[in-house]
Amino acid sequence: MNLEELVSYYENSLSPNAISFLKRKGIELETAEKYHIGFEGPQIGFNASQSKLSGYFTNHLVFPIYNETGHVVDLLGQPIQEVKPHNKMLLGKTDIFFNQAAIEEADEVMLCRDVFDVLTLEQAEIAAVCVPEYNVFKEAHAELLKGKRVFICYPNDESSRRESKRIQEILQGKADEVYTPYLPEGIRNINMFFNEIKEPKLKFMRLLRQTVEETIKEPIASDAKNLVVFMEEYCQRYKHEVNGIKTGFPELDDLLLGGMRGGLYMIQGYVSSGKSMFMRQVADQIAQQEIPVVYVTWDMTAFELWARSMARVLDVSTEEVLTGQVEAEKVQQANQEYKKVANHLFTIEGKFETSLYDIEDCVEQITKSLGTAPVVFIDHIQRVPVRDKDGRLMPGGNEALVAYMLHQWSRKWDIPIVVSSLKSNDEKDEMPVTVEASVDVLLVFERSKGEREHKQEEIIIRMHKNRNGSLGKLPFLFNKEKASFTPSKT
Repeated sequence: MNLEELVSYYENSLSPNAISFLKRKGIELETAEKYHIGFEGPQIGFNASQSKLSGYFTNHLVFPIYNETGHVVDLLGQPIQEVKPHNKMLLGKTDIFFNQAAIEEADEVMLCRDVFDVLTLEQAEIAAVCVPEYNVFKEAHAELLKGKRVFICYPNDESSRRESKRIQEILQGKADEVYTPYLPEGIRNINMFFNEIKEPKLKFMRLLRQTVEETIKEPIASDAKNLVVFMEEYCQRYKHEVNGIKTGFPELDDLLLGGMRGGLYMIQGYVSSGKSMFMRQVADQIAQQEIPVVYVTWDMTAFELWARSMARVLDVSTEEVLTGQVEAEKVQQANQEYKKVANHLFTIEGKFETSLYDIEDCVEQITKSLGTAPVVFIDHIQRVPVRDKDGRLMPGGNEALVAYMLHQWSRKWDIPIVVSSLKSNDEKDEMPVTVEASVDVLLVFERSKGEREHKQEEIIIRMHKNRNGSLGKLPFLFNKEKASFTPSKT
């Protein structure tokens, strides 16, 4: 694949609509030419004769990413839309910055989160770089900033605040100095700062000086520094710009304050209580919304899970699907219908050698490809083998460590991670506090005290812990034959 040819192709395809979008962002045509910004309009297929990837970057601005020697190593696409665009990469190169060449000659570098922030600062002759948004800042990025004075200029929102803090810790001992400027109230990011404030460069440089002076006086920032960020985050929620991910069960979404958000969700239940089937049904219902889902299973094969999804679609028993008793034409039709879900669902069959690092790598690869991080389901926590970075298997009883790592992932990627946990039949058996401490939401499956039926059973899902919402309980009917849950009226 000739990346230089692709850059030329996309650059020549920069449309009036794309140029208009850049102008609204305050990006001058001269800057677009300097950085060889391109665009791809609606197209279909692959044009092999001209080495063009048609359709991959449809309605995306395309930004070449160069290495330190000036060679194109990847392409970054950003859709033309104003609200929370998701970047996507062509090859998924890691450990590199957009505008990396700016680092070499600069003593001070602005570390941004968005391409447009970088271009805005470069127009003001201020050296700036960013890690493509799909990718989190890593040790390798910190090495590239060794010996520099770094200003972390991330947006005014809660996830960016947490990420800025994490980056600052990584940069300690590598960069000469690290500072985090706080943007004024109502200003979401650097691009907005320069487009809406009079004399932006003068005031931005003043903000940097003020940040240095205040950090020297007060090395550990008080909470007052975060008030603007918190208010900006609240305003986004007030305007419904930050919504939870719907589970497909409205009653559960209500308890979760509108759906699932970044955090660790644990579903605990006895053997055969239906927790795995519930998780898979929720995963299907999320994928049906065209939201990517990674489902890691140590308990069932991908085929067995597919059979249960087919049973729900066909309204037949799982046994009929597994034993081939349903007409092939009906299954084929259901399979085509299910494809809308399967397009956004990635099932990983966990093996003895599958580690958390393998899952992490898979999630990052999918995120690079799709431009958005997936919701992650893991079934179940007791089956997850823990290995050190050298690949050695660590001794058993690592649920607390696994829960802590999953919780950290949910914060790093700002995604819901859902994990099941097996509860023994001993009523005195309680979840270790070291595990529960990492859990944001704990759903416990309880059997109804009524007589259990062979085909279906009433399950009470109790919200045992909800870090940011109310507690409560929800009755469900679990159809064991069809592997499906429906809210119960009782």
